[in-house]
Amino acid sequence: MRWQALSHLAGAAGLTVLVQPVPAGADVAVVVIDGRGFGHGVGMSQDGAEHMGRQGATTNQILGQFYPGTALAKTAGQVRVVVAADPHGDATLGFPTGGQVRDALSGTQSPGFPVSVPPGGSVRVHYDGSTYTVTAPGSGTAAAPVPASGARSGGAAASLRGARAAGLVGPGPATTTAAASTTTTTSTTTLVPPPPTLPGPSSSTTTVVSPPPSPAPPPTTAGASSTTTTLPGGGGPGGPGGPAPPGPGAQPAASSSRPLWAVPTGANGVVAPGDGSHRYRGVTEAEGVAAAPPAGAALQLVNQLDVEQYLRGMGEVLDPRWAPASLRVQAIAARTYAMRAMASGGEICATDRCQVYLGQQAEYPAMDRAVSDTAGQVLVFNRGLASTVYSANGGGFSATRAEGFGPSEAGSDAAYPYLRAAPYPTADPLPWSVTVGLGDVASRLGYPGQVTAVTVAKAGPSGRALEVTLEGSAGPRPVVGVAFAAALGLRSTLFTTRIGSAAAAPPAPPPTQAQAPPEDAAAIAASSLAVGPPTAGASAGALSHPGRAHSGGWSLPLWPALVVAGGAGALAAAARATGRRPVLAARTLWQRLRRAGDSGIAS
Repeated sequence: MRWQALSHLAGAAGLTVLVQPVPAGADVAVVVIDGRGFGHGVGMSQDGAEHMGRQGATTNQILGQFYPGTALAKTAGQVRVVVAADPHGDATLGFPTGGQVRDALSGTQSPGFPVSVPPGGSVRVHYDGSTYTVTAPGSGTAAAPVPASGARSGGAAASLRGARAAGLVGPGPATTTAAASTTTTTSTTTLVPPPPTLPGPSSSTTTVVSPPPSPAPPPTTAGASSTTTTLPGGGGPGGPGGPAPPGPGAQPAASSSRPLWAVPTGANGVVAPGDGSHRYRGVTEAEGVAAAPPAGAALQLVNQLDVEQYLRGMGEVLDPRWAPASLRVQAIAARTYAMRAMASGGEICATDRCQVYLGQQAEYPAMDRAVSDTAGQVLVFNRGLASTVYSANGGGFSATRAEGFGPSEAGSDAAYPYLRAAPYPTADPLPWSVTVGLGDVASRLGYPGQVTAVTVAKAGPSGRALEVTLEGSAGPRPVVGVAFAAALGLRSTLFTTRIGSAAAAPPAPPPTQAQAPPEDAAAIAASSLAVGPPTAGASAGALSHPGRAHSGGWSLPLWPALVVAGGAGALAAAARATGRRPVLAARTLWQRLRRAGDSGIAS
């Protein structure tokens, strides 16, 4: 098969691709990069899971192929998903079914709270660094709406990490490859450690409390020491006409020094931020955080909901044609990823840097059944939650953790034996080819001279590039494989290189990014608050990618400590040093990383 031939080639002597001199008279010297796959390739490859399910493999057989040695256990809990962030401290919150804005999720409210919002109404929230204000949409100064989500919207949502709806992973011809014989344990065990807790609803201290229950319909009266403010009806993202225009000079409805909570009415109530194109179940916290200079205070929206409802609103697989077993595997992997992220840092992002989460409007019956059929099921290893990372397409050969995420601390691969390098059955290993001018290679990777050759100096067990060497007038410079792939916008690190020539060098693809381990999810969620120019070598899109058409790219060099060196240890160290809960420590760590920067060139 094609992937076998390529893997043998990648493992050839020295793992170095020999280059030929540029022909005389050539206009432009280029490097031709031939590869396959789409994403980091670690853990489950969604093309393989879909193909195995279509061929009749069971849920356990698919899990055994991609996470061998793990066992099934059960847990429950809530997740906190950063769904939007605005560097100016503004947000618009719509209530299609009505609801309340509170400054404490439960218990005594501050004067003026809760603010009641009628069905179809909306409010504007502003944070100035110390005070949160709530204003009706027909009054006061208009607040700039927060983007609906850092995740995709509209047509882009149809081509996510699975890449099937966009045609990136077509159904392909059926094969007779047998499913792997390795299977996970089928017995249900008690998860150790217990399910994680979430930060308290109304305090910025380090106190951690049990997660609140699923939100009930808001009461009609406030606490004994509170005053209820009722906003007039009309307009808003949930209503017919969209947000109402601001009126001149009216006063805010209420203000508080505590973060605000949007609580929708009814068991099926939702909150619709921004333009209303995304609707979120559960409750949504408007939390202010100091942004990077020179901007002022920033505001982020964090959707807090039960993990089972979260899974229904994910956008990782938006294809009801997937076999039920394949959808069940996706649900189990995503549930485990989310709960490990909660245990590690307390928050998760809504983009493909973590897991794509779109909200209630992305729900569909086939995935609802997969979530229900696997309710509470997670994968554990050594009685702890497994790191169930996954990508769109591994090119027919899964990667090790070091291959997928870059150099890591000594022995880290040994701690994840279930994230192995191994062939898996697929209908399409997704071959690709990219041609890049050597001048663009030097520019993207900060090489201080003229590049004349590009070689894969070191490859891992699956044949993926661990280190790429740039040869040229400034001497040889090694580059970490994932940094090389990120800078040139490559779909994976499973590639070979050869030097050629062209009349004109085509533009290199834009830099890309990929899913990171769940231990890094809180730090990535916190990065949505970063404002100002990106660090050297990173595009402006490295900070957020609303509306991106697909996923499965590579982490930029913007993440040297979190992605390459291992974010869990760095995050824990930051928490100890600052005395803050992990998610707040992540923000501190993120600011330090942005100041430090990284060129992507290994020293």
